[in-house]
Order: sequence, then C-alpha cells, then structure tokens
Amino acid sequence: MSETFNPFDSNSYVKENSEPIQSEPVQTEAVVEDSNVAQSEPVNVEPTVEATQKTEVEVYEPVSYEWKDDFSKTIYDKLVNKDISDLADMLYEQKVLSSLDDMSDEDVIKLQMAYDYPELTPEEIEEEFQSKYIVEKDFDEDLLTEDEIAVKRKQLEKQTKAIQREMKKMVGQAKQNLQELRMDIDFPDILSQMQNAEPSQDAINKYLARQEEEQSLAYQQARNMFESSIDDGLRTFDGFTVNYKDEDVQFDGKYNITQEDRAGLQGMLKSFDLESFYGNRYFKDGRYDTKQLAEDVYFLQNRDKILSSMVTQAVSKAKADILKGMKNIDYSNQPRSSSAANTNDYDEMVSAMFRL
Repeated sequence: MSETFNPFDSNSYVKENSEPIQSEPVQTEAVVEDSNVAQSEPVNVEPTVEATQKTEVEVYEPVSYEWKDDFSKTIYDKLVNKDISDLADMLYEQKVLSSLDDMSDEDVIKLQMAYDYPELTPEEIEEEFQSKYIVEKDFDEDLLTEDEIAVKRKQLEKQTKAIQREMKKMVGQAKQNLQELRMDIDFPDILSQMQNAEPSQDAINKYLARQEEEQSLAYQQARNMFESSIDDGLRTFDGFTVNYKDEDVQFDGKYNITQEDRAGLQGMLKSFDLESFYGNRYFKDGRYDTKQLAEDVYFLQNRDKILSSMVTQAVSKAKADILKGMKNIDYSNQPRSSSAANTNDYDEMVSAMFRL
C-alpha cells in the first residue's frame, strides 16, 4: 500500500462489526487449468502469510472501453478533468481544419505556413505570404516609353502567372497535409457496454473480499507500528514542568507521573481508539458539545501559557498576603501567627494546580 495510513481513522479500514461478505475461501491447492479435468490431491504444506497473500484470486475487472484513436480519448480525458483551455484550443483547431473546402487558396497556404513555422506571428506569416506570392504591379509609367511600358506589363503578367501556378501546386500539397491533421471525435458507446457487462455475483464478492483483506492487513500493519512506539514514548514522558521568575521569587515546579500512572497509560494506549475515546466527550445527547471541544483545543495549544499565568497569579496573591500581614503590626510582646507565612497552604495550592 503506497498511501499514508492513519491508524486512528476509522474510515480507512473496514470496521470489525461490519457484515462479512459471503465469498468462497481462498484455497492454497494447486491450480488446475482445465475445469473438466479432475483435480489432483492437494499438497500438504503449512500455509504461511506470504503464501496466502500471493494466492491469485479471481477478481471483478471493471469494463474497459475501446477507443478508436488517441485523439478522442484525449478529448474525453480533458473534458472529464475540466481542462477547458486546452480542450477549447483542440476543438477550435478541428473547426478550422473542417472548413478547408470553403477556404480560399491564400488562406490554405497561410494555414499551412502557420503549421510549418509555429514560431511566427500572424502578422509575420502575412508578410511572408506577401513576399512570396504577391506581385507588385504598380510602377511609374511617366518615366518609360510606350514600348517599355508594354514590356514591363508583359513581365508582370508572366511573373503573376508563374506565381499562380506555384500557388496551385502549393494549395494542392497543403490541403493534402492539412486533411491528415483532421480528426473525428468518436467516443465509445459507454452506456451499451455497461448494460452488456454482467459480472457474476461471485466475482463481485471475491473482489470485495480481496479489498477488505488488503485494508485489514494495512490497518494491522499500521496498528503494529503504533503499538511498537508506545514504550519509547512513555520512556521519555516524565510529567509536566513550569518555571516562574521575577525580581523576588524564582519557582521551578514539576509534576512527576508515578509508575502506576505510567503502567495505566501503557495499557490504555495499547487499546486506544481515537473515535471511541473522544466520541462521548464531544457528542452528548444528540448534540455536539463545542464548548468542551473549544476548552480542550485551547488548552492543548496554550498549555505552557496557561500554567505560567496561573503560577504568576498564585505568586502575586501570596506576595500580596505577605505584605498585608506585614502591615498588620502588633506592638505587644504576644507572638502571633500569619496566614501568609503558612507554607503548607502554598504547597497545597501548587499541587492542586498541577492536578488540573
């Protein structure tokens, strides 16, 4: 399986409680080519996982459509893929080629030149055509005698006829070349082929069974990879820490998980399923508990900031209580206790914070 597999995604594998597909079990016996010939006794070998995976199973193959030419298939593919730009260019080209019989000789030659010199712009093709096939007939008759004018006109007429003969040859060759570029769009009769395709129910069941087997195998492999990583993850997970420091107080707090907690985590992760774990937490009584979801997401994304803020508030409150006790001065010689100086209350407060 080349695709990336998510072991927590229940949609990427067949659920265990889904109804099994009735299909014939795959045999590891030798395959007999002719069904009319009696099968030989099976070879007694221990089946292995690899042998079972490589056993060929007759599966249902989708109907394959026969295309008369690659051009029609290309048109179909671009239409399905919504490649409108290329599709429009191809259709326009065929529209132009389909009107060859109605084109003038000049247009036929210009179109052939466009295929012969694709790097030229339409303006450059027009200039190229003018230079090869147009005779300049204007000349200054005032500077010539009547005999010279007659000779000049005969030369131009002769030159024009020569160019016209050359254009006729070019038009004939150009039309022949351009006709070969014309393509008929011929799609296969997909509907008829689908109606004539009648796969047996047994073939369909075998195909679906093979798909289920491949998905289950992929899920099991991904699940094994996840479970093998649990020990490494727990080995590096010691607990949570928070640090605080200002001009008066420096505090480094840490919450260590016990061996009992670590063992409990290991057992839970071995059977961890993302959907069942969070399903009841965020969907209650037919409604989504988006408030709970928002709290969890925000805490996961801002855990360090939240803990740091709570420690800052706790230290600020403790310092305020100390200052308040210092201002309540007693001039008698009787000893008195200050609630702010009780460190047990402070320790209990920090411990309670880390249990959140």
